[in-house]
Amino acid sequence: MHKNDSWAKSHFSNYWSSYFLGAASLYFILNRGDYTILDWIHLFIHEPGHYLFAIFGRFMGMLGGTIMQILLPLISAFLFYRWKKKISVQLCLFWLAHSLINVSVYIDDADKMKLRIIGNIHDWNWILGKLNITEYATKLGWLVFGFAIATFIIMIIIPRFMEESESLL
Repeated sequence: MHKNDSWAKSHFSNYWSSYFLGAASLYFILNRGDYTILDWIHLFIHEPGHYLFAIFGRFMGMLGGTIMQILLPLISAFLFYRWKKKISVQLCLFWLAHSLINVSVYIDDADKMKLRIIGNIHDWNWILGKLNITEYATKLGWLVFGFAIATFIIMIIIPRFMEESESLL
């Protein structure tokens, strides 16, 4: 076997998840706003967040859906990082980044009100209205989308900075 062949095999076996998830990330970046099954999963995490955070008042209750949608994959990624589970960290960061894309679309819609929503209140229209900054909905949405892209980039490169664990997941 040629020296470069063994390097390529070793490299691919160590970073195949980065290539696969990187390609999936590119798809979601280029198709921002197209809904998939992942968006339904975000919805089932988002909605209970309203009730959980409502104990802190109406504003936090409205923000709670988004907080829960971001906090759950973030905490999961942190725990897997501590346990040195590279692929699990990457999957959680992918989940987080996709969730941020979902949130970015929701925020961006706050002044347009075109999305179909559950219930009678558009969370981000209400939140930004309370803060008197609804006119910045599109800019805030794109800012959150930028965080999603940054999270995807971190997801791709993080295996290079993690120690090996005994198992992949």
